[in-house]
Amino acid sequence: MGVVYQAQDPAIGRTVAVKSIRIGEIADPREQQRVRDRIFREAQSAGVLSHSHIVTIYDIQEEGDVAYIFMEYIEGSTLEKILLDEKPPEKEHILSLLRQTAAALDFAHSKGIIHRDIKPANIMVRRDWTAKIADFGIAKMQSQSLTQTGLVVGTPNYMSPEQIQGKSVDSKADQFSLGVIAYEVMTGEKPFVADSLPTLLFKLVGEPAMAAVRLNPTLDVSIDAVLQKALSKDPAQRWESCSAFIAALEEQCRRHPNWTTQTRGQALTAATQAMPAKPAEPVVAPAPVPAPTPAPAPAPVAKPVPAPAPQASAPALQPVSTRNDAPPPQSNNSQSKNKMMLAAAALVAVLAIGFGVTKFGGGGNQPEAASTPAENADVPIAPPLPKSTNPAPQPNAKAPEAPTPPPPATDAPKDPAGPAKGLIAVSIRSTPPGAKVIIDDGKVEPCSTPCTVDLPAGRHVLLAQLDKYESANKIFQLPAEAQLNLTLRRQTGTVAVSSNPTGAQILVDGVEHPEKTPAILTLPVGRHKVTVTLPGRGEKSRDMNIEDGAQLDYSVNFSGN
Repeated sequence: MGVVYQAQDPAIGRTVAVKSIRIGEIADPREQQRVRDRIFREAQSAGVLSHSHIVTIYDIQEEGDVAYIFMEYIEGSTLEKILLDEKPPEKEHILSLLRQTAAALDFAHSKGIIHRDIKPANIMVRRDWTAKIADFGIAKMQSQSLTQTGLVVGTPNYMSPEQIQGKSVDSKADQFSLGVIAYEVMTGEKPFVADSLPTLLFKLVGEPAMAAVRLNPTLDVSIDAVLQKALSKDPAQRWESCSAFIAALEEQCRRHPNWTTQTRGQALTAATQAMPAKPAEPVVAPAPVPAPTPAPAPAPVAKPVPAPAPQASAPALQPVSTRNDAPPPQSNNSQSKNKMMLAAAALVAVLAIGFGVTKFGGGGNQPEAASTPAENADVPIAPPLPKSTNPAPQPNAKAPEAPTPPPPATDAPKDPAGPAKGLIAVSIRSTPPGAKVIIDDGKVEPCSTPCTVDLPAGRHVLLAQLDKYESANKIFQLPAEAQLNLTLRRQTGTVAVSSNPTGAQILVDGVEHPEKTPAILTLPVGRHKVTVTLPGRGEKSRDMNIEDGAQLDYSVNFSGN
């Protein structure tokens, strides 16, 4: 929209940055005026944000069709340029920048101001690694006015799903953008990428981010869980605040200190780790077995036997990806040859037992193995039923029945000494009580707090939900954390109350508020009565229905009373 100049204030000799915004390039005169008014209003709002990690706005002027905003000059670079360096930044510096940025965003949110365009290019970094957020208010003007003309303004990779869909946004939108930045600085890649804008927007709105541990194997799954929560499509599922998000991230990084940062492109250019398939010795042994067995079988069964042998050997040589979290894709081979081979399934299965048929794992954005022709081989359709086709050559088939009768597994919960097999009683309480608790995405029967749940040892993810309260997430390890106490935060909205003249008393539901007008009230969801009174001028009231994340205005004019 314009150019930023480095300049000197002749009055006091300080160096400033002057941002020019070309209003005259907007064709519609009415839109021009609306944008002009919003620029001045938003610049004034951003001017009240006096914070050590927010670029200070000194003044705003207009000359012709260009608006000029005079702001603090930052000597340093941007996080965007830092991420382009060949050497990745130190993880201590990264966490420090994220912590400073989160604190600045929470401060702005407490004043009722949402940035709406948080991205690496808007995070200035001094030489001493002090972070400064730029473009407060200006980004809000862009997203609210220019998007109404059908344009996508800003950098879509960092936009929240609700912002893309044109919904009302609150502090959780900035948290989503901060989550994208945190993901990027820790993996070297953005969580949502695509070759076209429509595809990118679809991914941002409807697809989950790839697990960070797949791009950076040095990260722990608990670190990825913190990032995924900040990147939730539903704002209510994200962290309570930006600072809460970064605090949780730092805690998991402290618990797993062996992680490292990566440069852009490092994850996608890294060599795929592979290992050879199992030895093929068993292939020779089963080969002669089928010859005598098909004697009583129908004639057509014997003919296809030699064909599958060379085909089945190909998959045995395929490399196997060592990424355990990559789900194997299902075979989509539907050639007509498969129907003929079903008749010889029993014999083919015997041959395939020794082949160790393998498949490649899906990789999302990960590079696939170079050699994949064997994926379309016809034989792999037979191995799914190896157990049912083995009774003939297995005279001791009754032996596997031995492991079936161990119902003594019911005694496992009583054995706390065996975390691998036993269950541990986990006591869960919440303030307030009555929250619905979902553990491991519903793999365990949900309960209502206070409650006790029996779980195996290891890592678990808990989600607590209660009407009119923000959802609470917790990652815990057993048996170390068998007592869980959750504190749920009320869902809230904000009301900006102003009066003319200022200094009027504010009452909420009949209770006097400590601040006088102008003030920003944070109220729990539900209906409230806001009263503004000024001695000698009377009082005025309004009933309001506060929804989660709502931002309302209530202005009272006492002049003339």
